[in-house]
Amino acid sequence: MKERERLLWSVLIILLLIIAGYMGYNAYNIGKRVRGYKQAMEEQALGSEDPQLRTTVEQLEEDLRERMSYKFEIGHDPLDLTQVVRAKRLLASLGLTESLESSSKMRLSCTVMGDIPAAVIKYQGRSRVLRIGDTLGPYRLTQITPSKIIMQGANDTVTLVTERSPESLELEKYQRAGTVTVTPSDTTDSLEDIPENF
Repeated sequence: MKERERLLWSVLIILLLIIAGYMGYNAYNIGKRVRGYKQAMEEQALGSEDPQLRTTVEQLEEDLRERMSYKFEIGHDPLDLTQVVRAKRLLASLGLTESLESSSKMRLSCTVMGDIPAAVIKYQGRSRVLRIGDTLGPYRLTQITPSKIIMQGANDTVTLVTERSPESLELEKYQRAGTVTVTPSDTTDSLEDIPENF
């Protein structure tokens, strides 16, 4: 009888030990998985383990840098109606004059001699003040005299002499014909295009 009881107790103790070991092993595995899930959630929250998110953020930052570095420039004044409107009556009602001058031709309006000589050149509908060494289009100004200037290009040299605007010549022609009366302000070039610091 005692041997049976001992055997029974031995079996029970062995079963309890097996159950305790199994429970401990399961608890260890569950704890390990929980720690892994926590670490994965923290890394996902930081975005360090999501390559698609990282790529998207980098692309957005690159696009933002490109937009911030973009410089907007225009070659012509978009509000200059004389570039598109050629009706003399309409331009006159707006206080403008139709330009008879070619926008691609350079014309020497005048030269200013002094310590630092300068030349006023009409080009592309605007008067520009240039000094020796300044560039205009593909040409660089190399010499200024009282009646002419010399501009050096890559393959050629251009000499411009002082000449009046086509508008003033047109008005003078009408004046000689006696069809129009011209006041002194009508025969001079407009000084609005010349910079204030000239």
